[in-house]
Amino acid sequence: MGTESNDVSNFENIVNETKLLVLKTIGETLIDRFDESTDDVLQEVYFRVYKALRKNQFRGESKLSTWIYTIAKNESNRMNAKRLKEEEKAKKFLREGMFKEITDTAENDLDNTSLISHLLTKVPDMYQKPLLLYLEGKSMEEIAKELSVQPGTAKSRLFRAKSWIRENLLGEVAGEV
Repeated sequence: MGTESNDVSNFENIVNETKLLVLKTIGETLIDRFDESTDDVLQEVYFRVYKALRKNQFRGESKLSTWIYTIAKNESNRMNAKRLKEEEKAKKFLREGMFKEITDTAENDLDNTSLISHLLTKVPDMYQKPLLLYLEGKSMEEIAKELSVQPGTAKSRLFRAKSWIRENLLGEVAGEV
C-alpha cells in the first residue's frame, strides 16, 4: 500500500487504497443475516480511522492496512454482538413479555390459545406468516426461504409485525380485562 502516513490530508487516498480490504473483511466477519449492516460498519470503520489519525494514534508498529483491517474486524464483531443482542431482546419480548402479558391478563376471560389465535388473525396478512414462523423458532433464512423473499425483507416484515402488534393489539388486550 502506498499511503503510510498519519496525515489526515491523505485520508481520501487511505480510503481508496483500503476500501476493498475493509469490505472483504466486513463480508467475511459479519454474520450473513446482518449483511444489510455492511454500510454502517464501513462508515464506522473509517470514522474510527479518521479520529485515530487526527489524534496521531496510529503508531506505525504495523502497516496501515493491517491496522485498518483490525479495526474492520473489531467493528464487524461489535455489530454482530449488537445485532445478536437486539434479536435476543426481540425474541424475549415476543416469547415472554408480550404473550405472557396477553395470557396473564386474559386468563379468566378466554381460553389463552383462542385469544392469541384471535389476536394473530388481526395482524395484517403480510406480517402474519413471518411472525408465526418466527414464533415456531425458525431462523431468518428459513423464514425468507419459506416466504420466497430475501432475508432482509423477511426481517423487515417481522419487525413491522412486532411494531404493528405493539401499536394495535396490546391496548386491545388491556381493554378486554
